[in-house]
Amino acid sequence: MIAIFVFAVYFTQNFWTQVCWNRSIFKGGVIFLSDIFREIDEEIRQDRAKDMWKKYGVYIIALAALVVVSISGFKAWQYYSLQQAEKAGVAYLENMVLVDNGEDAKALEAFRAMSQKGSTGFYLLAKFQEAGLLAKAGKDGEAIAVYDTLAANSKLDESLRNLAKFRAALLLSNTASYKEVEDRIGDLATTGNPWRQSAQEILAITAFRTGNLVKAEEIFVVLATDPETPNDMRTRATAMISIITPQLPASATKTEETKPDAQ
Repeated sequence: MIAIFVFAVYFTQNFWTQVCWNRSIFKGGVIFLSDIFREIDEEIRQDRAKDMWKKYGVYIIALAALVVVSISGFKAWQYYSLQQAEKAGVAYLENMVLVDNGEDAKALEAFRAMSQKGSTGFYLLAKFQEAGLLAKAGKDGEAIAVYDTLAANSKLDESLRNLAKFRAALLLSNTASYKEVEDRIGDLATTGNPWRQSAQEILAITAFRTGNLVKAEEIFVVLATDPETPNDMRTRATAMISIITPQLPASATKTEETKPDAQ
């Protein structure tokens, strides 16, 4: 009987222990406490988030609005710039039609008005066209003033400033002294400058016109012997040397060895 009783107690204890474990009565207590801690932690995070929002929410909204406005403004500016560039392109082509039709006076006024609306792109090209039409009309002084304005514009690319300097010097070479022309484009005539041959030719022609034959021949010899001089320019330089050399004083005459052969 005692053995049966002990067995019954042992069986009953193990049975209910297994039942309770399977139903998660013991585990349920752990899960319940974990849920409580999780909820407390979540509430703490929410409270912190609310406090942060109260302190910085206005700034966050302002920053977001600023980003949106900035992007919108940039896109609007891009669209406006594109529209203006297209209008300028159309206006420039219309003005060029006037030039092609021989209506230089109208074209000059149109390009002048256009060039006053901007300083880049087609507006810049309009400024060059204005100067060119002034020179074509015989108004060299006004044309040179426009070219000087372009050459002095530090915002322009160096190649465009040099182009303006060159064209102004080309106009001056008909009337100005050698020193005046040299002061304008002497830096363009140096070795390595892409404008050097053109600048040297202008200086040589100016020296010849002003009677400085020695200087003229000296520069023409440089042009004729420079392997990078274009063929047509070398031909002109060689022809000028043949004209100048007989006019030089005996003491200044170059020897035959220094003279380039005609191309």
